[in-house]
Amino acid sequence: MRRSRVTALAASVLAASALVVAAQPGSAIATGGVDNGSDRLYVEAEAYTFDEPGVFDSGDANTVAVAAASDTACTDTTYALKTWKVSGTLTWYYNGTGVPANIANTALQAITDSSNTVAKGTNRCGLPATFTTIYKYAGTSTVKPQVASNASCTGNDGKSVIGWGTLPTKVLAYTCTYYNARGVVVSSDTLIDNKQYTWFTSLPANCAGQQYDLQSTITHERLHTAGLAHVDQVKNAAQTMVPASTPCTVSRRLLGAGDYAGLKALAGATK
Repeated sequence: MRRSRVTALAASVLAASALVVAAQPGSAIATGGVDNGSDRLYVEAEAYTFDEPGVFDSGDANTVAVAAASDTACTDTTYALKTWKVSGTLTWYYNGTGVPANIANTALQAITDSSNTVAKGTNRCGLPATFTTIYKYAGTSTVKPQVASNASCTGNDGKSVIGWGTLPTKVLAYTCTYYNARGVVVSSDTLIDNKQYTWFTSLPANCAGQQYDLQSTITHERLHTAGLAHVDQVKNAAQTMVPASTPCTVSRRLLGAGDYAGLKALAGATK
């Protein structure tokens, strides 16, 4: 008997957790299943998309909107939960095959920083970063993330891997999370698109067009792994868990008050 729940946010996303380039995110849910012998596993995924690209300067309308949203980063405590949580330690690996050349030397550190941000609850609001989950980096791996180029989950190999590859249009990153019947994450794979957009780990001078912050993206994806769902793109614009990313911004590297509240709820949840 199979049961898999896959959620895609963004018109072009088929299944799993992805960060998309925000146009008009839509949603779709499909059901199926994964039988893993005595311990049945479930899989869910989502897409992170991008906002419409443009040149971002102090007078740009999009920049003004982002700045206004930042005013609510520490007052908006909205969050949404998935049906799983990370308990204890999540061990993960990095496959650097296909990493863009401009960030080849800095990508792993950005990914590690994002992982630790979510594990501890590091935030923009001065709230105590004292959560006790651990995202343990275990080294590089030749194993590929179990995510297909059409944005679908290809199976659980029991290993959590972040790596690079091709994803559908407007999808920045895609995460497949496997969890057991108790709602505890067993593994979580993330594929980052390396064909459509330009990634940075330090905000470039005169940033423009389709340039996206890797650390902000992975913080979002790690929050999916942790058990958070998307919030409203407009009403909760300052939170990291909005479904679409904004080019040339780094404000969502750390958690907003809603992201933090969601992790706190998960930390207190019993499964």
